[in-house]
Amino acid sequence: MLIPGNTVKIQTLGCFNISADGTSVAQEWPDETVKVLFCSLLSPLDLYFTWDRICRSMWETTATPTSRRHLEDDIIRPLHVFLLKELGFNPLVIRPEGISIDRKTIHVDAHEFYNTVLEGLQQLSNSDNAAAREKFNRANTLYTGSYLPGIPGKIVVNTRKELESLYRTAVMDCHPAIP
Repeated sequence: MLIPGNTVKIQTLGCFNISADGTSVAQEWPDETVKVLFCSLLSPLDLYFTWDRICRSMWETTATPTSRRHLEDDIIRPLHVFLLKELGFNPLVIRPEGISIDRKTIHVDAHEFYNTVLEGLQQLSNSDNAAAREKFNRANTLYTGSYLPGIPGKIVVNTRKELESLYRTAVMDCHPAIP
């Protein structure tokens, strides 16, 4: 168990690993559905996920009182217990409109990659080629492989495609063309 306040590092590019102080944690998940929900929440493309989006992603149905109860009882509660046991704190932020991960104590490599590419594109649009080149070099270093390889789920798969496309177009295509 971790002491709250420590930063948890989550590697999502090239493989999936959760570590704290250099030690891997969260190796044995309660079940695959709990793991898929958690991984879905790691996407850098969204700040939070509505209940409807989660239900559609998990079961291809809208959020109803029954599906919300099923989500809360069968997935979120076990995830909450698991994260408390493994991390020593619960990074889930549950609101009436949806759910997210508190990113203050969790570092996700895909978020750093995504933000670095966006910053590089902004620098490029401002004609600051040296700064853009630096950002794209950093993004290239961060992108160590496909996002959450082997993890299923609509949100994860869509994020994987978007990040691969961003890598190809911004880092691989734009970066070498910067004068």
